Amino acid sequence: MTHLLTPSLSLLLFFVERRLAGVQPELPLVKHLGLSAEMEEGERHYRGMLEHDLTCDVRTTLAHDTLVVRCDLTLSGDHPAEAWERLSQRGEALLEMLDKAGHGSLWAVTLIYYAVLPAGLEPAALPDLLVGLPLPASMSNPSFEKTPYGWLLMLGDGAAEKAPPLAYRRRSLLLLVPQERAGKVMHYFLSPLRQGVARIERHLQKALHHADLQQESSAALGQAILQLREGMSGAVSTTDFADLYHEARELERVSTLLMSFLHQKAHAELVLHSLRINVQDFSTALEEVKLVTPLYEREKQYLARRIEQLGSDLEYARVVSESTYAFQEMQRGIENNRLQRASLMLGTAAALLAGITIFNSFLDIWTLILEGSDWVLPPMGLRMGIGLLAGVAWPLATYWLIVKRRAMIVLWIGLGVLSFALAILSTVWVNL
Repeated sequence: MTHLLTPSLSLLLFFVERRLAGVQPELPLVKHLGLSAEMEEGERHYRGMLEHDLTCDVRTTLAHDTLVVRCDLTLSGDHPAEAWERLSQRGEALLEMLDKAGHGSLWAVTLIYYAVLPAGLEPAALPDLLVGLPLPASMSNPSFEKTPYGWLLMLGDGAAEKAPPLAYRRRSLLLLVPQERAGKVMHYFLSPLRQGVARIERHLQKALHHADLQQESSAALGQAILQLREGMSGAVSTTDFADLYHEARELERVSTLLMSFLHQKAHAELVLHSLRINVQDFSTALEEVKLVTPLYEREKQYLARRIEQLGSDLEYARVVSESTYAFQEMQRGIENNRLQRASLMLGTAAALLAGITIFNSFLDIWTLILEGSDWVLPPMGLRMGIGLLAGVAWPLATYWLIVKRRAMIVLWIGLGVLSFALAILSTVWVNL
């Protein structure tokens, strides 16, 4: 029968620190297990004996925006491989208890099973080594990966089947440590809360979380782009003045869709930025402990594909945003041209009305000046011709004054003054 030295299970619980609001999420664990507090600088530490051979340690530390709670269950001495089942049941019971406590800020869990192999033994020589472990049904022929810290095996990776807001991502690993390296592995790789496997899993869990968000963000961004394109197609400009109200509503709708699109684009950029940072930190953590395994390399390749996909989506979104701005500029140009045409039509109508008014007033004033005197008016045709000249000259002089054309201003003011002079000369001429 296979015997293991000090088989253990470490539960790494990752909480969103800003959502805790001063709550200590490890307290339900401590109370449930009956642990006593121990003083330790920079960390909260609790320890206790659950059974005669089972000890429990709970420690917490704040790492950037994540509160890490680690619960270590350790069986002292030699144990058969069936001891894994005992540890697994304990760990599942603790997770169920946390679920009932309602810690919605728990977003990721990593379970690390580890034990020390007696000197000279390797996993390949121990066929019943995995008895009692929670192996997935798809794992028919487990293959250990050799690392500087022992033999590593992925037991499971995926989102926990919990209802929101208690859904969290869950990963399970098995590490078998050679007896001659046990002390160094514990001190350098397993025990530290800020370094080693704890830091690797923290940044990997964050990166995987943002990779999941990438799918949602890409889908939302694609939907926003589709709606924006449809909105622009429905707002194609027309020169028909009867459609002005309809077009204004369509342009307002395009503006609303553009704001929604920009919101989704900003969210996708934030996800991409966070994903890149955590992938970089994940790679750095692997470099620090010189851990190069196919298991983590596959994770890096998966995350790299997610980064590339989201970057491609954002590049397409940038092109769409530029085309939208070009569309809006085109619409503004069309609106400006339309307003200029409308202004020209209104100006022409106003000039016509002004000319008629000046024409009538000119003739009335001419008649009133000579009324009651011995002077006679020139012939009607002559008077109408001179009045028409006055009615045309002064509105055109005003127009050229607005557009600042000096030569035309002088010309038409001169013709307006000439109309007054002709009125006087024609009156004198017919009365000689």
